[in-house]
Amino acid sequence: MIVPDKTTNVPLSHRFLLKTENLSLPLCFDVTGDVRLKLLHHPNRELSVNGELDTVTNGGFRRIVIHFKTDLYVEVDNDNVITVREGQTLTRHTGQALITAGSLTVIRRNKEIDVAAGDTCMVIYIHEKDGVEFLWPVLRQQPLDNNVTGIITLKPAVYEEVQQTPSTKLKIKDQEIDVTRVNAVDYSIVSPPTLDCWLTSAESVLQRRLDDFIVTQL
Repeated sequence: MIVPDKTTNVPLSHRFLLKTENLSLPLCFDVTGDVRLKLLHHPNRELSVNGELDTVTNGGFRRIVIHFKTDLYVEVDNDNVITVREGQTLTRHTGQALITAGSLTVIRRNKEIDVAAGDTCMVIYIHEKDGVEFLWPVLRQQPLDNNVTGIITLKPAVYEEVQQTPSTKLKIKDQEIDVTRVNAVDYSIVSPPTLDCWLTSAESVLQRRLDDFIVTQL
């Protein structure tokens, strides 16, 4: 029996896309390791959404947790279970369902879950890779507040191509960065296509440290 050498394992990586509003290539970046991400934080609405990445390379999320006001907690997992805790009351929902808790509405359809809370609407798509289902959140309606943060609230990418040979350089804001042309799956739609994109560091795409988007608890 051959035992694989675990020390040679490549760290688990997930690839994220940030599309542009024009026809230029999207940007993409990799998030490596067992990470929990801040997907959306809307302080004025007391709404926060966090996600735990799964163990499939370039997969998605295995759990997404929504906190709304002080006493409402909704957890969506990749086993098709939606858990709602409202105050002291805990309920679990499987299959297609319409869930209303306070002013939060969750609609479970076949391959997507729609979430509405105040002026914020998001959809959580249910995709599958290598026989494993995973979740992918997309913001459908951007909140009006300027202080909303999170990885799904990013504005479309804006950049200028300043060099093509010997390597490609892009200018983002006032910073020139080296990029590599790769591809990534666009999980933000029902039937995900594979797109070419410019790969660079998370910090260059996010315009801040990746640590600002990492949370310790869901």
